[in-house]
Amino acid sequence: MVADIQTVLIAIVFASQILVLSFLTPRLRNHFYARMFTRYPPQEYPRLYPVPPERIRRIQSCFKPLHWTLGLGAAVTLGVGLIRDMAAPDLARWMFYCLLLQILPLYLALPWSIKWAKAYRAMPPPSVRSAELRPWRMVDFVSPLRIGLGLFGLGLSLVCAMAAFRHRPQVLILCLWCASFSSLLLLRMIYVLFRPTGVGRPDPYMSATDIFGARQRRFRAQFAFGAVFGGIFSALVLYAAQLIRLDQAYLLVGISIVFQLLGIALVSAQRRDLQTRDFSVYRGESAPQPTP
Repeated sequence: MVADIQTVLIAIVFASQILVLSFLTPRLRNHFYARMFTRYPPQEYPRLYPVPPERIRRIQSCFKPLHWTLGLGAAVTLGVGLIRDMAAPDLARWMFYCLLLQILPLYLALPWSIKWAKAYRAMPPPSVRSAELRPWRMVDFVSPLRIGLGLFGLGLSLVCAMAAFRHRPQVLILCLWCASFSSLLLLRMIYVLFRPTGVGRPDPYMSATDIFGARQRRFRAQFAFGAVFGGIFSALVLYAAQLIRLDQAYLLVGISIVFQLLGIALVSAQRRDLQTRDFSVYRGESAPQPTP
């Protein structure tokens, strides 16, 4: 009876993973760009598009069939697993393999996102620019509790990786991978903690209020990311070294839920940005001004 309940739980999370990562979040992301093009056309808001909108649409059209292919492939995998009455641990492993493929478009889109950010920063600055005179501190953007949780989570994952390797040297590859990733994130956090936080505009036209909000969201996300993935890495290496007893199926279910929540959080942040951001600063000087 326990195995039946476990299989039903995995099937529900698997189906939710397919829906959220391959269909819902890509659709909402495309809807975000469509609404932005409609509300703020490139002819009136040229400073908002350092990259031609046609190129953005072309990239979206390339990723859409990829999301559909991966989603349908994952759905077939789930269907075959249920038809064959696959054991819960096996079904959970296949869910995890599909998860790795479903987040592949995010990695493929990363170079494009970096190029877009560089294009924003490379735009010619306005003739009149505002100066930031206040020396910002990290605690102005992120609470000390969130900072502490992020540092603690990544520090814990490093300690757990060393303990896991010492207890069971066979898990060397996993420990090295988790420790390397945690170390990079930890060094990044230490860097943003001690560097001046009042530098680095996302683009030269963004208003002061939106600059503060963008920095706050970015810093909060970094420390939250460290806390969450530090906990995941710690559980993974301790489980692999058999220092803690966890049901593998439930562990993989938890990882799937975390990635689904991250996907929803990303598209929600885009939607909130479209609703609250001051886009008037991107209007061209020759464009007609809105009537009050």
